[in-house]
Amino acid sequence: MSYGVGYQLDRAPLGTHKTGPPLDSMAPVRTMNRIAQVAIERIILMMNNTKLIKERRISTIQQVQTYLRGNHDDIGMSGDRGDFYRRKLAEQIYVNFNVSGVTHSNIEVIVETAIQLEKRTQALLAGCAFNTNAAPSVQIEDPILDILSKIADVF
Repeated sequence: MSYGVGYQLDRAPLGTHKTGPPLDSMAPVRTMNRIAQVAIERIILMMNNTKLIKERRISTIQQVQTYLRGNHDDIGMSGDRGDFYRRKLAEQIYVNFNVSGVTHSNIEVIVETAIQLEKRTQALLAGCAFNTNAAPSVQIEDPILDILSKIADVF
């Protein structure tokens, strides 16, 4: 004896079969946000790993910028105090992630771009939280995005 359940399964007409979940146009923005966040975290860790910072451990990217610009209190060092930290951070990036092209002269641009990328993508994600149909573009130079993605281990 069979019992009916009172409904039938609807089938999609031929030719309208979906191959997967709906596309999320915000995925690139989310990916760039994650790249920026991880790159910032790793830059902070690399600055701490230099073991050159005499005070406490650095915990924010703004503190990293302070050291790279030479605006920290470090008695006993003469000359451009930030140059030493810029060179050490560029060296750490090369040694840990095999990223060439990062030098003491452009490390501040890399750090600043990571900060700006994280802020811009976070604002876009907050503003488009309920509308993922169309993603606004994020402007970033390809070589810098490549460097940040290598630091974040996202290829």
